[in-house]
Amino acid sequence: MVPDINLLPQLEKRSTTPKLFYSLVTVIVGLIVAYLLFLFFTSKSDFSRLSAEEKTLTTQYEQLQQELDARQSVNHGSLEESVTFIQGVSYPVTPLIDETKTLLPTQTYLRSYVFGENTVNIEVDFETMTDISKYIERLLKSSYFTDAQINTVSNFDIEIGEHKELTPEQKFKEVPRYSVSITATIDFMYLAGGARS
Repeated sequence: MVPDINLLPQLEKRSTTPKLFYSLVTVIVGLIVAYLLFLFFTSKSDFSRLSAEEKTLTTQYEQLQQELDARQSVNHGSLEESVTFIQGVSYPVTPLIDETKTLLPTQTYLRSYVFGENTVNIEVDFETMTDISKYIERLLKSSYFTDAQINTVSNFDIEIGEHKELTPEQKFKEVPRYSVSITATIDFMYLAGGARS
């Protein structure tokens, strides 16, 4: 008998499964690496953009904080000054208003009065210069005031209805009214002790 000897190695079909598996794993790993690189670069650009925004917002915050501090300190000081001023300047004004009205001559118009720390500024319309001098004399004789001075005197024409151009004779016959600004100094001793309300 002849022995059957085969010295050639036996060939078997290799399975293609490991190649497919490895190639699939390689593709998945490549996709994951690509995704991570994409996330890295987008987050890096977002980080630089957000860093710039943070710097601008920090700068704005510091500016607004400085403005707030400045305004709070200004308001705080002005509030204290206001309270001090009101405490030091508080006095009854009704007797002064009544006095300035009762001393007015007839045919006059009291436009306004402004109370200051020591004075009252009065604006009155008068018909004649004589009325102005009478009113100043009355203010000087009043117990409520120690002094009265005229600041300004200006004249104005009364216009009723439509404005008509006047002839020189009509302008000469028409007497203008006078608007006068007067400063009267308050007598606080009389106002505090002898003021009638």
